[in-house]
Amino acid sequence: MNKKETTVFLKCDCGCSMLVAERTEWEDGDIDYDISIQDSRYDHNYTTIWGRIKSAMKILSGKPVYYSDVYINGPEKFKEFVENLNKLCLEEKANNVKTSN
Repeated sequence: MNKKETTVFLKCDCGCSMLVAERTEWEDGDIDYDISIQDSRYDHNYTTIWGRIKSAMKILSGKPVYYSDVYINGPEKFKEFVENLNKLCLEEKANNVKTSN
């Protein structure tokens, strides 16, 4: 099946993670969105066996476990990311107008 994909991402200032929003428009007109935090596993404590055991114990005891975060220093990069997300939404509205005529 043919598809059209659009991706918007925001990289962490330290380079360890990025926030990714993907929009997929399928040939039949269905539209799907996927939002993820992609982690390079740089500077995290969960890469060793002991770190993974500690993580599992936190999960089993109901404590929060943070696998990844995206640190952005200053508002410019975040504002650009939000504008690009808005474009993904507007693209869907534009496509709906085209198909309804």
